Amino acid sequence: MLESLFVYPAVKHRHRSAPLVDERVQYLGELAGHGIPHATLLRRADYCRHVAIELEKWPRRHDWSVEEIDTLAMTWAKTRVGDGRASNEHWPYANFRVVAMEFVTSLGRLVAGPTMPLARYEDELNDFVTHQQAAGWQSAATCIAGRWQVQQFLNYLEAHGVELTGVRVEHIDTYFAEVGRHWSRASLASTATILRTWFRYGEVRGWNPPELADAVLSPRLYRLEGLPLGPSWEQVNQMLAGSVGQTPLALRNRAIVMLLAVYGVRSSEVRSLRLEDLQWGCNQLRVQRAKNGGESRFPLTTEVGNAIASYLRHGRASSSSRIVFLSVHAPFRALSSGAIYHLVRRMIRSVAAGRQRNLGPHALRHACACRLLESGHSIETVADHLGHRDPETTRIYAKANLTMLRRVALEDLGGLL
Repeated sequence: MLESLFVYPAVKHRHRSAPLVDERVQYLGELAGHGIPHATLLRRADYCRHVAIELEKWPRRHDWSVEEIDTLAMTWAKTRVGDGRASNEHWPYANFRVVAMEFVTSLGRLVAGPTMPLARYEDELNDFVTHQQAAGWQSAATCIAGRWQVQQFLNYLEAHGVELTGVRVEHIDTYFAEVGRHWSRASLASTATILRTWFRYGEVRGWNPPELADAVLSPRLYRLEGLPLGPSWEQVNQMLAGSVGQTPLALRNRAIVMLLAVYGVRSSEVRSLRLEDLQWGCNQLRVQRAKNGGESRFPLTTEVGNAIASYLRHGRASSSSRIVFLSVHAPFRALSSGAIYHLVRRMIRSVAAGRQRNLGPHALRHACACRLLESGHSIETVADHLGHRDPETTRIYAKANLTMLRRVALEDLGGLL
């Protein structure tokens, strides 16, 4: 399993030499058997290795409680933030906890006892996601996120020995009280929406008791509560100025950042960009929208076109793949979402002073939106440019722009007092 999962010998050795290798291989093999994508398996393998290292620090007969796993996951999350490898504790905590719960359960070392095998509700989840795709979940990202949110709740039930057919309102309330210690109100509201949909569908299918959907309450959210903080346009220009280089890596990364910043496209849209989407004859860029499945066409500016052309001529490896951006080392394949996140994060950190809330590719989408609004374009025009189905989604960028102006005004007033 490890031989087929990893490419580099050093990585293979790191995973082979970690504790509980046979148990980890079995766990990953079960996940692979359920059709888990390769990129997800890589992340799970890394988390699982760290979980195994922590487990080895305890006696072999020690059974882990949910509280101990929570503590372990939070310690891991704080370490990731402290090392600068995560911007907040939410996702490291959640991901580590999921893998730890599953792996410890597969070992039979969870105090609550494994009452159901790994991925017991896999068929129900597949049925639910397929139904939601037909009902309006158009993008793969929406399906993955929705499935993940339901899976977290099912993992919680499993850890506490609760059958899906026996779920009660107090189980739902306890779950939200637990995850509410680490999740934002926006994340809780999103999870509440997904679980209501899950329970309604489950009621029709006979999976869970009736009327549970109405018991799922959302936290109060204030309109346009969160601000998409990211780099300023001046910092974006500094990033591009500092990315000059002729190595394959530098040429590729510069072209990627220019696409993200100039056109405000999503990371997944850059990763799925194909050679035929670069229409050199009419200087157009075609983007297949990840969220609504539509298509957008942009004029291919001279600067962006030259950056992409330089990469294709001097940086892109020879490959039969039609994907534009490939890894620089064999086997040459499409980039993962993590690869683009890390390259953008490094570049933002090279120019951004202080702590940024958003360090990933979406930060450049934010920068693009704010710059267009500052230039006087209407919210409807910016929404069309970003591929938003509802212009209301774009209003958060208008709020960010207004907040910036208010901050400047206050600073100016402060100089007069």
